[in-house]
Amino acid sequence: MVVVTPLFAAIFGLMYMALSLNVSRHRWGAKVSLGAGESSKLERAIRAHGNFIEYVPFALLLMWFIETLTLSANVVFWLGSILLIARVSHAFGMYYPKQLLILRQLGTLATLGVIIKASISIFQYYMPLSI
Repeated sequence: MVVVTPLFAAIFGLMYMALSLNVSRHRWGAKVSLGAGESSKLERAIRAHGNFIEYVPFALLLMWFIETLTLSANVVFWLGSILLIARVSHAFGMYYPKQLLILRQLGTLATLGVIIKASISIFQYYMPLSI
């Protein structure tokens, strides 16, 4: 059996580091060690990073639960793929809000969709509709 959640965790780990380094780069450029100062670019970088860490770990946890409960790597692969596209889209939408706001919005909706679908899948495992 192939387990895919750790693969997505590794991909998201690298993405998290990229977002972290981007915050550091903007902090260095703006000469701000705490908060965003007057830099809107730094503020967007902080929020892209913060939003990532607010949603991705929980989604990964739900994906892991699905994979271990159902032994279905296929469902988790699709959830992880959608989540990856969603988070990349959201980050670009945060960095270029005037040009790519739609990506941020779609990224948010897709992220929430993954969490909702994963949660429903877990409920269905414990409480089948045939009851």
